[in-house]
Amino acid sequence: MAGPLALLLALGWFVGLGMPKNGEAAPPQPPTGQAIGGFSLPPLAGKDGGLAETDLLGKVSVVNFWASWCQPCREEMPLLQELAAMPGVTIFGINSSDRPAAARRFLSVAGDPFARIGADADGAVAKAWGVYGLPATFVVTAEGRVAHALIGPLDRDLLEREILPLLAGPSPAR
Repeated sequence: MAGPLALLLALGWFVGLGMPKNGEAAPPQPPTGQAIGGFSLPPLAGKDGGLAETDLLGKVSVVNFWASWCQPCREEMPLLQELAAMPGVTIFGINSSDRPAAARRFLSVAGDPFARIGADADGAVAKAWGVYGLPATFVVTAEGRVAHALIGPLDRDLLEREILPLLAGPSPAR
């Protein structure tokens, strides 16, 4: 009996850590409906490209914030690869607060579904987008507005119910 009770108490403690305390602000909310704002990130060391706001304009795209130390990032990678293989779908990656060598190893093992990857070494772009946990996945309209934001791991149900409809039709007007 002590085992389940201890587990329940520990779970409550961890959930409580993420909740705002009296006088604290709630976690920032992702900017759904807002313009993504200007940014320009260098490429992940050893990769080509980098990522800037201008790369996201002109067609609906998916932006995924990830890191090598993030286990849920690793778990969602097969689904991102499946999504990237769909005709007309482009996924951009933002490697956040990570070591370049660890990020490259992660991609060599888990796969690389990203058309381009920007290195957000200090997490400033993640913060500007309202990312308070990894992974985080955004659908960005052709006009550069956030149509959908998900903080946490992507799963098949969320992909089919929320992401794919946004990618299938014309860019949602906001």
